Amino acid sequence: MEILLLIIAGVVLYFLYNGFQDYMKNPYKREEQNNGYKTEYNVDENPYIQETPEDKVKKTEFGVLTRILQCITHSDGNICKLEKELVSNMLDDIAMELSDFKDARNILQNIFDNNKDNLDDLAESFANLTKGEYKKRLKVIEFLFALAYADGNLDEDEREKIIDVAAIFELNNDDFNKIYDDFENEYATNVAMDSKRAMEILGLDENYTLSDLENVHTKKIKDSKQNILLNKNLNKNFKDTSLPVLRDIDEAYKVLLSKLNDNINDNETTKEIKDS
Repeated sequence: MEILLLIIAGVVLYFLYNGFQDYMKNPYKREEQNNGYKTEYNVDENPYIQETPEDKVKKTEFGVLTRILQCITHSDGNICKLEKELVSNMLDDIAMELSDFKDARNILQNIFDNNKDNLDDLAESFANLTKGEYKKRLKVIEFLFALAYADGNLDEDEREKIIDVAAIFELNNDDFNKIYDDFENEYATNVAMDSKRAMEILGLDENYTLSDLENVHTKKIKDSKQNILLNKNLNKNFKDTSLPVLRDIDEAYKVLLSKLNDNINDNETTKEIKDS
């Protein structure tokens, strides 16, 4: 009897020892009998891992909005200068809303640059985070159209994506159609712009440089664009006059940039003739 008990105790100790050895090799590995498959420990579910500031921002309506902007700006594979300026200014505005986060602007830029999320999922998240804030969703759609039209043309893919987002936002058809028609009408005709008018709009003289042109374009866009996050701009009846102004500024920039390039080419041609 004693011998039998010793054998049983030995067997128990053997299995305990082997189990302990496996645990020491990988203390986080958990094996579950689930049709013969092994289930690994999910690090993401560890309650002791603290979220980074970026992870926290991404969960806010502002982090979600930042990723929505990225999806729209990259829809047609081409980001023009005006688009870049509008996004940059919007991220500045959003950063002001995230004053509790240190270095919020850089966090937002990193989120924008590295976004790979699905647009429909993001729109759903934003809708859930802005329940009861219909006017805010309306202004976001308006801004998305401004981004899409920044290069002067509404790409079909951009159009479909904005329509999908508006549907997820549950916008009233009349409200959406008004925004859509306003942009269509604004961009239906070309802006008449010559170098004289362009210099008046941008406040430049004949001796402007490329640096002057770039700097004044950035400043004018920043001063003229609308901050859609401000409460006064969320008023459904708020008359936004920034679109025609922004369009004039950008067209003036293009005219003067073309003129500057022409002058550079003329000077180089003249120099080549003299040298030859």
